[in-house]
Amino acid sequence: MDHLVTIAIPAYKVTYLKQAVESAVRQTYRDIDVVVVNDHSPYDVDHVMDSFNDVRIRYYTNDKNIGGTDLVAQWNKCLSYAQGEFFCLLCDDDVYHPDFVKELVALSERYPTVDVFRARTKEIDIKGNINDVFPSSPEYETAYDYMWQKWKGVRRQTVSEFMIRTQHAKQLGGYYSLPRGWGSDSLSVFLFGMKNGIVSSTSILTCFRVSGENISSVFTDDAEEKMMAAERYREKSLELIRNCEDEEMRFLLFKYEKTDYMARVRYILSRSTFWTSLKIKHRYKIGLGVFLKACWYKL
Repeated sequence: MDHLVTIAIPAYKVTYLKQAVESAVRQTYRDIDVVVVNDHSPYDVDHVMDSFNDVRIRYYTNDKNIGGTDLVAQWNKCLSYAQGEFFCLLCDDDVYHPDFVKELVALSERYPTVDVFRARTKEIDIKGNINDVFPSSPEYETAYDYMWQKWKGVRRQTVSEFMIRTQHAKQLGGYYSLPRGWGSDSLSVFLFGMKNGIVSSTSILTCFRVSGENISSVFTDDAEEKMMAAERYREKSLELIRNCEDEEMRFLLFKYEKTDYMARVRYILSRSTFWTSLKIKHRYKIGLGVFLKACWYKL
């Protein structure tokens, strides 16, 4: 194995940042390049990074905060610094198992034409205790298989669990930007894997931390932005489905995409104020049944 792998950490929060960086530099696979990009954080990221003395770490600071207005722009900023053949994006409160890179690189050698590799993930709390384990996946599946399973609710994912061929990701323009980054991780994986599929490890090699500091965990009345994200996510998904040559799979994709979309709409409406929900209902012509169900979830 002589493939350089870039692990990039978009840094803003500091509570678990040291653990994230430690999990990167403690990989049993040694040919790694660790990039930490401080997104002009108001917290003392410098202090955390000063505790490391490893020549494999490159540390950058953005001139201004970009993730606050465009989360995916920060992901792609990290990607722009990548020098490795492969690229991994590790969120600043998530953690890698020491064999994360080693196992995924081994899979890449078994599947030399595939561009997307992923590990199984467990969900942990603020103390590192396990909450849940994400479902396992077959070792190889097409992007369409993955989409179908994701929309059926059989797949769960976080952006941290993936290793992508760097040049492939850059050639496609990087991660796909949506408002608030809502759905960008899933849609980016669909696009990255569309040509040659997705390969998964059955080993649990990533820890996704539910800390209350995650963007998805913090409640703000951003329902209108998320609704725009849901619409753009759907538009791009339908475009991909129309290109599926398998008629039966195309039928199933259309069916479960609609199910996924309606679940997103109910979630958005249930977490917004009543008047914002009403505005969204009228603007996007949301059915009364969906609207009332979302209102029930508020109670």
